[in-house]
Amino acid sequence: DVDANVVVAGYAKMLPLFDRTLTLAILEPMGRISGEASVRGRTYDQDATGFGDPMLEAGINLVGPKAMRTIPDLLRYEPKLSVDLILDIAFPIGEYDNEQPLNLGQNRWYGRVGTPVIWQIGPWVPGRRTTLEVLPSVWFFTDNDDYVGHTLGTDPMFQVEGHLTRDFTEHFWGSLDSTWITGGESSVDGVGGDSLNNIGVGFTLGYQINANLSLTAGYMATVNDSEPGDLQMDGFRLSLTYGWHKIVEGQKRLRSEE
Repeated sequence: DVDANVVVAGYAKMLPLFDRTLTLAILEPMGRISGEASVRGRTYDQDATGFGDPMLEAGINLVGPKAMRTIPDLLRYEPKLSVDLILDIAFPIGEYDNEQPLNLGQNRWYGRVGTPVIWQIGPWVPGRRTTLEVLPSVWFFTDNDDYVGHTLGTDPMFQVEGHLTRDFTEHFWGSLDSTWITGGESSVDGVGGDSLNNIGVGFTLGYQINANLSLTAGYMATVNDSEPGDLQMDGFRLSLTYGWHKIVEGQKRLRSEE
């Protein structure tokens, strides 16, 4: 039984690579988690605060529009069908206490391989845009050999996210969201638990405050959780993104001169 309040600070950089777009990002979680956990018959009631494991992400566009280098490229941009490849890896240097099972750091390497897909539906006109976005991915975990005196192992976990997005106005949009998670069976000293098989649904609302700043808010909850032993989970997410690029800044200057 866990409650978490976590802030994730991140920085991303987009670069052209062989006419494709390469994205490099670093994410650092921090905050507080609290709750109750049972490990091999012993119950722990505790909380943890501080910094989690930093994660590096690299993504490359495989199918879709070429990398944008000029203002005309930006004006002509349409995703149509876009397919990327992303790789994530978390470094086990976050805060960790081997005497408690709940920690912000996991004391093990983990990461994922994913292929985000964006399919443009209809015209790419601000205020009328519609997309279907799907992200299948697989998470991998090494063992934590110092888990309250035991060894914690986790099988690979398969996850699929889906988003149907629609512009309401030129600057305001929303999406219907879903996720399915399966696999990821955990074991303690080789004694396994249950594999995950969870479906979540939710929504997201986003607003483009100006050319550089955007705000999104979303909620998601599991729906196949009616049995007493099912995983029950819900979460609220708020995201504030500030971005800048010489193409965007150049377009802003052109507009100011008009």
